[in-house]
Amino acid sequence: MSKNEIAILGLLAEGPKHGYQIHQDIKKREMDYWAKIKLASIYTTLTRLEEQGLIKSEKEKVGNMPERTVYALTSKGQTRLGDMVEKLLVEDERPEWLFGLGVAFIYGAAQERVLTALQLRQEKLQQCAVDLHEHLTTLKGQVPFNWYMLIENAHKHMQLERQWLDELIALVQSEQQWAMSCPFELAATCEQSAPQNGQMTSKLDGAETKKVLSNIK
Repeated sequence: MSKNEIAILGLLAEGPKHGYQIHQDIKKREMDYWAKIKLASIYTTLTRLEEQGLIKSEKEKVGNMPERTVYALTSKGQTRLGDMVEKLLVEDERPEWLFGLGVAFIYGAAQERVLTALQLRQEKLQQCAVDLHEHLTTLKGQVPFNWYMLIENAHKHMQLERQWLDELIALVQSEQQWAMSCPFELAATCEQSAPQNGQMTSKLDGAETKKVLSNIK
């Protein structure tokens, strides 16, 4: 089942809605941003869900307004939603991590350029953290706890990334550490310039790297 289908079933679990209302709910809750819900395919998804018997529709006319189609969740749709929610809550997702690619190949840019880029990222994170904190203050007690906790999750992750980014910037600023960021193929060269106390090595085999990175995201 696609993300769009799950999102629409979830929104209809709140009560019957017409297509435009579903569209507005997704935009208002920014689900097109953090869940990558595709707004352009909402009506196609509604048609598909109705064909599967997961939702039903009826025509509605209010005053002088044009007739519109209102959608509601069926018992079959409620069961499917429950199954999908349970699956999503235990899902071990591995989203794309493009920033991780930048860090992995950090030696591909000059030290000064890397520092400038990381400091710019830190400034953006700081502003986002401020905005999220203000948003949380406004929403507290005004929205269901689960929706509040979604934003709280983003805020806490952002705070943690800012702390981690401070550490990364400090390492990049260190000439000794920067010299150790060379490619694996140049490990021997790196080791020649590494401290001789045995506390640091540039060698990581593939299995170790995979194990470490699998726990980062």
